[in-house]
This record gives sequence, structure tokens and C-alpha cells, in this order.
Amino acid sequence: MKHIGLSIYEAYQYIFDSSKNPLRHIPDPTSRMFIMTILAFMWSGAVAAYLGSIYYFGISIAAHIILILMFFFTVAVFYDAEKNQSSWLLKLRKEKAEKS
Repeated sequence: MKHIGLSIYEAYQYIFDSSKNPLRHIPDPTSRMFIMTILAFMWSGAVAAYLGSIYYFGISIAAHIILILMFFFTVAVFYDAEKNQSSWLLKLRKEKAEKS
């Protein structure tokens, strides 16, 4: 389960970490967050259009919000573990490095 959490954390860092994603070149963090929010709503609209109903737009937005909250919760756990140099996170990263 921790391996899945680490994968989620790494995916989060690539997508949402402003020092790693393509939006890192925008100097204003508020603008970056605004653009990420607009992208989430656009993807919700694209899913609704694909499924052929505006009804799905609300479902898609709710799903995005739930997924974003899950990502932020997972990231908070791993960020806290990284900040405190928790032994389980260090061991997990060492195991992953040995497999690669």
C-alpha cells in the first residue's frame, strides 16, 4: 500500500509541484493555481461532452474534487514524513532504488 502511496506522491509532484511541472516558468504562484483550476474545469467539460450530457459535468467536477482531495491528503502524509525524515519513507525509497 505504501508503494502505491509513493507512486501517487511522485505523480503529484510531477503534475502539481510548481518546481517540476511545465507551469514552473510562470513566476506568479497565484496565476499557476488559477491555470490549474481552469484546466480541471476544462477536463470536466471535456468528459461531459464526451459522455454527451451536461449532467455528467457536475459528476465530473465532483469526481475531480474528490480525486484532488485524495491527492492532497496523500501528499500531506508523504510531505510530513519527508519533513520529519521518517524511517518508513526512507526505507521505501531505498527499496524502490534497489529494484530500479
